[in-house]
Amino acid sequence: MNSIFIQDLWGLIFSFAYVFTFIGIAGYLEKRRIIRASMTRKLVHIGVSHWWLFAMLWIKSPLMASIGPGVFILLNWLSLRLNLFKGMEGKPSSRNYGTVYFPISLLILVLLSWNGLLPTWIAGTGILIMGWGDGLAAIVGESVTSPWGTVFGARKSMAGTLTMFGASFLVVLVLSLVFDAPSGLWTALYRAVGTALIGAFLEVSTPLGIDNLTVPLGTALYLAFVTPGTVNALVLIGFLFTIPVAFVSWTLKKVTTEGALAGIGVGTALFVFAGIGPLVILFSFFLSSVFIGRVKKEKRKSLRLSSLIEKGDRRDSIQVLANCGVALVASVLFAATGQVMYFVALVVAFSAATADTWAGEMGVLHTQKPRHILTRKFVEPGVSGGVTLLGFFFSLLGALFVALLFSAQGLYLQLQSLFPTNPFLQVPLRSHSIPWSSPWALGLIVVGGFLGSLLDSLLGATLQAQYLCAITGRVTERPMTNQVPNLLVRGMHWVNNDMVNFLATLIPSVLMGGLYL
Repeated sequence: MNSIFIQDLWGLIFSFAYVFTFIGIAGYLEKRRIIRASMTRKLVHIGVSHWWLFAMLWIKSPLMASIGPGVFILLNWLSLRLNLFKGMEGKPSSRNYGTVYFPISLLILVLLSWNGLLPTWIAGTGILIMGWGDGLAAIVGESVTSPWGTVFGARKSMAGTLTMFGASFLVVLVLSLVFDAPSGLWTALYRAVGTALIGAFLEVSTPLGIDNLTVPLGTALYLAFVTPGTVNALVLIGFLFTIPVAFVSWTLKKVTTEGALAGIGVGTALFVFAGIGPLVILFSFFLSSVFIGRVKKEKRKSLRLSSLIEKGDRRDSIQVLANCGVALVASVLFAATGQVMYFVALVVAFSAATADTWAGEMGVLHTQKPRHILTRKFVEPGVSGGVTLLGFFFSLLGALFVALLFSAQGLYLQLQSLFPTNPFLQVPLRSHSIPWSSPWALGLIVVGGFLGSLLDSLLGATLQAQYLCAITGRVTERPMTNQVPNLLVRGMHWVNNDMVNFLATLIPSVLMGGLYL
């Protein structure tokens, strides 16, 4: 028999024995109440992740290396259905397909690395990050009192997230020094910080066990293809800017936990793909909206607007994406093509979002009742489709505000020329070609922003779902009040305020970007 085949076979046998032994020990410890049920799955997670080390040392054939993950995809699915391995499943209330997703990640990384598409040690880093990082994060998060929030129904704590970052950092650092020693300590540290940030972000933001896919695959691919280049530095700077703003906003209850995470992701991506300018505009849009919302707050409370709108004052992830998603896509297109039209479309999206937000917050404070944008009849403040002269004024003012921010980016380029080696003053991806002071571009930004605000009112008056509250009898955006279904009286049930906001940024961005071309 071929000696390599014999070695692979023994490696496969030992790896199976190791995994089943660890699962058995965890189940035994739980049964004897030496450890809590919630800890058993995480201990299995940590232990089983070392399967990769057995595979690296013993197994040479891609086919043989794929057998273990393939078998455990099936076994874990059966265990989830039939409760075969109690030490692996944890409490029934917290069960999900994470135990199935994890061997799927293993299989994908095996196929990539054993076929030479990814260094084996880097693929293993992704698996060990998931094992140690996620496992310790859950244990520490349950044991240490710290600020926490809910992400898609799952409780996530600050202590757990910091533990995930720390464990991921150490895994990358150690494996880099062991398997890529010639690159040196500073390179290993540079890789470790970036990859650990990505790992912690993916773990905290992906629910229902899907982090068992996103974390191993995301960190392995990031370590392999992003950290060797300058983009890793941009990611680090982007996180450095966005995390403090998101944390303060979350602490002040201006955003939900999901909204804060979405803001971190969108802001960092905008910086990486389009430079500091869009990030400044994003921060200005958010901070100005918070400030505008505090003006005459008591008068807003007296209007009882909270019963009319679908969501509260705290922005969630859907609201963040509805307002910033178009700008995010435009930034990617700008990075890929270098076409200025996409950058203009990006800024127009923020102009429309700012104009609409300012108009909505200030328009309800007008001394006269709003008028319906189509029928001109008086409507109650806060009703979709209602407009006021004060709202129009602040809509135009918001669009002008973003246009001025756009123009001010020219000053940034002057600073860059004075400090060419400062990494905080680097505009990536050909943004030197942006016409920061072009009257045509500035005009499109102002017109596009004002148009977006008008579209928001028109869509709110025609397509947006409006319900008759079963309790108060008032027209509202809420499909339910206190778990009681409300009657749809106008619009389409799938067109809510978030959809209207998305369309009101998309349409003017496409139109104004096309006109710039």
